[in-house]
Amino acid sequence: MNIQREETGTLTATLRVKLTPEDYNPGVEKALKEQRKNAVLPGFRPGQVPMTLIKKRVGRSVLLNEVERLIDENLRGYLNTNAIRVLGQPLPKAEQVDTNNWDEPGEFEFAYELGMAPNIDVDLDRVKVELPIVDVNDDLIQREVTDMQRRFGKLEDGTSSEDKDMLLGDMIELNEEGAIKEGGIMNRATVSLEYLEDAATKALLTGKTVGDEVTVDPHKVSRDHEDLARMLGIDHDRVHEVSGNFLFRIAEIKRMIPVPLDQDLFDRVLGKDAVADEAGFRAKAKEGLERSFMRDSDRVFKRLVMKALQDQARISLPDGFLKRWIKETSQEPITMEQVEEGYLGYVEGLKRQLVEDHVIEKFGLEARGEEMNDFAIRYIVDQFGQYGMPAPEGAKLQEMAGRMMGDREQIKRMRDTIVQQKLTMHFRSALAPAERKVSFDEFVNLARTA
Repeated sequence: MNIQREETGTLTATLRVKLTPEDYNPGVEKALKEQRKNAVLPGFRPGQVPMTLIKKRVGRSVLLNEVERLIDENLRGYLNTNAIRVLGQPLPKAEQVDTNNWDEPGEFEFAYELGMAPNIDVDLDRVKVELPIVDVNDDLIQREVTDMQRRFGKLEDGTSSEDKDMLLGDMIELNEEGAIKEGGIMNRATVSLEYLEDAATKALLTGKTVGDEVTVDPHKVSRDHEDLARMLGIDHDRVHEVSGNFLFRIAEIKRMIPVPLDQDLFDRVLGKDAVADEAGFRAKAKEGLERSFMRDSDRVFKRLVMKALQDQARISLPDGFLKRWIKETSQEPITMEQVEEGYLGYVEGLKRQLVEDHVIEKFGLEARGEEMNDFAIRYIVDQFGQYGMPAPEGAKLQEMAGRMMGDREQIKRMRDTIVQQKLTMHFRSALAPAERKVSFDEFVNLARTA
């Protein structure tokens, strides 16, 4: 097999592949013999079907499979040997005219278009990013304490709905005239007033009693399409067809009555006699919030550093190739207009991944086998601990870890977790960032935009 590379642009190339009968005949002959060995045809003993019949029946498909296998194997070998980092995968040239004769096979020629990853280099010394630290003030502590009081509270029936109540009732689809739609959607649903973002809808559902009926826009009483699908008892695809209003008929009003801020709550949250008074409880609440926010701070800090490195790298991409690759490899048929609509988002994600891959390679931050094994063991021990059970030890524990390591999805999850932790630790160590206190709202906004 012969492979020739032709540069067609800054980050694009064409690979021209030539196969001769000497390349594919051995594999084809071997496959045909296997077919003959297992062939069963009327009038012939098993394994004795003439080869001419075998070739007539399956010869073309065997040839196609062998040629595809050889091309795939050799293209991957060529790219690895020549250290060519491709984006996506090689695509058959769209303008190629197929002159190959599959009925009278001889020399075959193919052409594949490549989109190549750009060379990237980054300099951490040029990055100046602060570590955002949430200012855990009295308001945040009070919010946490109130949440704990409600978390351990008691659910009671309410007579008239208030702004933090939970309403149980029937969601009934209406037609364009506002009457109940015949054969429409009807499902028992729960609406939490506390979490409604639309002020008008929240006001509409406040002050109601059991049996009251309220006309609502279902999209305004749900968080997202997934939540709406559960609320209406339909699958996710059908959610996109939901339009118009629904009647919400209230069947129950539930109210969470918070527990008192006393020693019983202190013990339930922190353990028996961990603190003796409210001041100690608030101090512990503050410590817990600071630990929790520090983990979030590390995640936001890492994203800010990666964003700075991405801006520094100024990455160019073979846009024409990528758009064609997206269109041709999409699981569902899509138009080029649809590709264009989502392309900017795709490109941003790809650039982030390219920079992250470069940083991982440059600073040796890839997860190693022993690290993933240790991670699996810790995970198993933690899982048993959550249920108050002693974890296995020795060979049994290693056997369970081995099963985790044999699961491709688990391997990916462990690898990603370890690598993200390494990235954060490396950035913290290399940059020694100055801390900057920010308000909770500012931090939330930063986390959304970083």
